[in-house]
Amino acid sequence: MKRSQYTNRLAHQLPIVCGVLMLLALVLAGCGSSGNAPGTSGPAQPLLAQDANGTPIVIPAQAPQRIISLTAGDSEMLGALGASARVVAVDVTTDYPAAMAAITPKLDVYSTSATNLTEQVLALKPDLVLSWGGFTTKIDRALTQQGINVVDLPAKDLTGTLLEIQLIGQLIHNEASANSLAASLRQRIETVKRKVQSAAPVTTYMEVGYAPPPIFAYGGGSFGDEIIRDAGGINIFASDSASGGYPAVSVESILKANPQVIILTGGAQYSGTPSSVTSRPGWATLAAVKSGRIYALDPNPIQRPGPRLVDALEQVAKQLHPELFGA
Repeated sequence: MKRSQYTNRLAHQLPIVCGVLMLLALVLAGCGSSGNAPGTSGPAQPLLAQDANGTPIVIPAQAPQRIISLTAGDSEMLGALGASARVVAVDVTTDYPAAMAAITPKLDVYSTSATNLTEQVLALKPDLVLSWGGFTTKIDRALTQQGINVVDLPAKDLTGTLLEIQLIGQLIHNEASANSLAASLRQRIETVKRKVQSAAPVTTYMEVGYAPPPIFAYGGGSFGDEIIRDAGGINIFASDSASGGYPAVSVESILKANPQVIILTGGAQYSGTPSSVTSRPGWATLAAVKSGRIYALDPNPIQRPGPRLVDALEQVAKQLHPELFGA
């Protein structure tokens, strides 16, 4: 599998910190905004001014009733906000939550030509289309030219994802639920951070995929990087933000860093299993291998923007500091 194929695989699942000070200000502003019941006029000022394509974000005057999700991450955020009844199509990778997974048609965003996909979307007469990370720019622009309100959420880290949940709340006129969900998720994050704040940090290698080469890891600006840090760890590739936070790395650099913990997120297809890591050439010398501290995470919660990123954080914290979490 080539690097571009890895990028496509991550496109509907993954994440980049953009303007931290501005982001914190926007989060605080979002926490204080008033909620609107579905069907009422939405707020005039969106929490983010522009989407991933640089297009100004516009809050619709009336609550959208025919929403299309072009990525699994968007689907998970919509599902968490109870909007599934208003969603008329999702992308083919959407498999969670159950209410969103049951929606048809399912659009093959990455295999269908932009022209054909645009025609499929237009035939469904959407009043809001959500995408993520700038991976559907050609389709987004074609739909925008047809007068469709398209919002391609910028790729962000865990903190930014909570802000985007609130933004979706604005877009679908369900601010109260979105703000409540984001506040609950922040509280869970802070609980984890408080538990690990006095613990010795654990050096960690979190893998996106091992085979076929090259190896991809979570670097600076990714979901995984912030999760490792909040869980009381040190990401051995925190200083490498190449490829939007998902750099290709060498075996030599991993061996040199000698991480205490290895976390696999590529699933059996791309990372193998914890037991298979021990047979990778040269890896037997790693501290994590010697101590048996090799773990596997379900790829979807860690690789998709959405509420389940906090589930992944809690799981990683237990793996890094089992003594603090009764694991």
